[in-house]
Amino acid sequence: MERPSTETAQVDAQSEEWFASYAEPSNQPSNRHRHGRHQRRRDPRRQRDRLGTMMMILSVVFVAAMTACFYTVLTR
Repeated sequence: MERPSTETAQVDAQSEEWFASYAEPSNQPSNRHRHGRHQRRRDPRRQRDRLGTMMMILSVVFVAAMTACFYTVLTR
């Protein structure tokens, strides 16, 4: 159970005005809801970045495999 506070907050008019300007209207959905919807969309830029990352990883693995094969041929 909370105790009632005996202190009062002192807020200047400028900061109160600033906070009031960022108040969200009640007829719009919350930011969290919009963010969730935005995250589910397919972003072609993000897919292209992911494809580039996968190609980079595959090329490193391919070079490592070719180096291993070359090393085994040389040591025989």
